[in-house]
Amino acid sequence: MTKINIEYIRLTITFIVFVFIITLLFLHINQVQLHWFETFSEVFTIPALILSIIIPIWMITDLIRKKVADKSIFNLTFFICVISILLILFAISFLN
Repeated sequence: MTKINIEYIRLTITFIVFVFIITLLFLHINQVQLHWFETFSEVFTIPALILSIIIPIWMITDLIRKKVADKSIFNLTFFICVISILLILFAISFLN
């Protein structure tokens, strides 16, 4: 697996976690009751939190080791990770 493939995999995982968090917040704020999504979110909330923390750490270690193939993909992935973490912190602090 090449470095650029790893970057794309990281970006895809980060984007999936970001969409999950946005959808979860949207449904919670608008008080939409979807039972299948509530069950789905109960199962995938902890893995999404873990991925939101592990992916930036993985990215920083790759940056230190000079294993970044494409800086633009790296920056986009890091930006989406930071936004996801900020949304999680917003959800924890304001929605509880």
